[in-house]
Amino acid sequence: MSQTLWLLVGTTTFFSVVFATVNSLQLQSYVAHAISDYLTAETGITIIFESAIVPKWKDSRISIKNVFITRRPTSQRLRRRANAGHQAAVGYDVSNHPSNHTLLEEEEEEVMPDMSEEDTNYTMFDLNVDTIDVTLSLARWLEGKGVVKDAVVKGVRGVVDRRSVYWDPENPLDPASYRHIAQPGDFELESLQLEDVLVTVYQPGDFRPYTASIFLADMRCFRKQWCFYDFLSAENVVGQFDNCLFSLHKPQSIGRTTEQEIKDAKWGRMARFRIDGVNIDHLQAMTTQEGPISWITSGKLDAVLDIKLPNGPDDSLPLNAFLGEIADAITTAATSAVTDRIPGQRELAKPPLSAPSDQHVDGVIQDDAPRVVVDIDLRFRDLKAAVPIFTHDLSYTSNALIRPIVAFMNANRTLIPIHCRVVRDLSDFDGSWTMWETGLMDVIADKVYEAMAFHVAQANFQRRVKVVSTWSLHMTTSAIVSAMRYFVDPVATHLRDIYKDGFPVESSAVLARAGA
Repeated sequence: MSQTLWLLVGTTTFFSVVFATVNSLQLQSYVAHAISDYLTAETGITIIFESAIVPKWKDSRISIKNVFITRRPTSQRLRRRANAGHQAAVGYDVSNHPSNHTLLEEEEEEVMPDMSEEDTNYTMFDLNVDTIDVTLSLARWLEGKGVVKDAVVKGVRGVVDRRSVYWDPENPLDPASYRHIAQPGDFELESLQLEDVLVTVYQPGDFRPYTASIFLADMRCFRKQWCFYDFLSAENVVGQFDNCLFSLHKPQSIGRTTEQEIKDAKWGRMARFRIDGVNIDHLQAMTTQEGPISWITSGKLDAVLDIKLPNGPDDSLPLNAFLGEIADAITTAATSAVTDRIPGQRELAKPPLSAPSDQHVDGVIQDDAPRVVVDIDLRFRDLKAAVPIFTHDLSYTSNALIRPIVAFMNANRTLIPIHCRVVRDLSDFDGSWTMWETGLMDVIADKVYEAMAFHVAQANFQRRVKVVSTWSLHMTTSAIVSAMRYFVDPVATHLRDIYKDGFPVESSAVLARAGA
């Protein structure tokens, strides 16, 4: 009974004793190989422990060092040699040097495996991890939440290869069909920390390779079924995407603190994601060919996303929520001009473009259904746009507005600010691992198109109204001047007309009869 209680309560300590005993018996290689084979068989991802599993008694954790993780087709999986740990340490594969290859090895490498019948339409990666510190809990495993309670990952290097991913342009993909289905035993970490992560990303379609890194990330929970949602709920994330710094943190406003913003019990958490100077080709790769983003040939994008996440089912409501709501409304009304401005954002001379559909979003938010609200502030800089050569894929409306929108973007290439609001059901994040699976990218592209199309249509309408108003004013002025001329001097006007046009035919006949 005591052993069972020790195993349930002190799972990490129990396994630490086991691994310490195994290491003392010089069986660490055998145990690491057995655990690697088990994890590979369960996950379908090749996981290799190149060093022993060492307990950290001071932190009550188990430390795993020099971990190699790869996901490749069976015919392309890398063969790890006995000195793989040394190769990872020095950062150079000495065995690939020509002097270390025999003739037999060269002949074997020249034979390419048959991959015609193997499915390669998925993301591949090769990652080397320096250290993984985990805390284990058998009680959580019995609850179906996985045996790992929390984890700290440090020093990740590798490659994420998506060049083999393909799709049919004639049959657009449905993001909802790619959401993952929950399975018993999916991990639910109470906390996850990432440090010093740097990977090189290869995208399909001959897209240029770029780097993505995370300097530091602290997530209070990380669940397999809610990966992207938990990423948005992180305490803080700082990193770099294609040499563009980004950050995810709690928002700060000048008039109110974050606790005052969420204490009305409407939102469980607020986050702000910011990235500056992103090349426009990344957005083009993630959207369709029908929107204005695909018509941009070059440019940069600065984005600030204010994300409001709903309360969880277990979150308790504060007792004074309704009483504080009145005071908050008064404070918000008094400081609305100051609060609406995002700190660090330059004040605009003119209001940003907005989609007309955003005016009806507030009524949707008042629902009791849990929703995620994203206020998006986009600022396009140094844009250059061009009309596509082939427009047969565009709708009738897009085909009619494409030239005015392209002309508007080229005329305002210095800065085009767009503000929009996106509301998504919480169920759209269930099973979503990426932003594409939630459908946010398509919605944002539609909002950008709607805002630009509405602005261009309004500008054309105002220009037509101005032309018609000028013409009407000219005609009205002419009529008024003519009426005043007839009213002031009618005799002189008639004599001037007779002198200019002569007598009418009927008047000449009357004068002739009178003379006779």
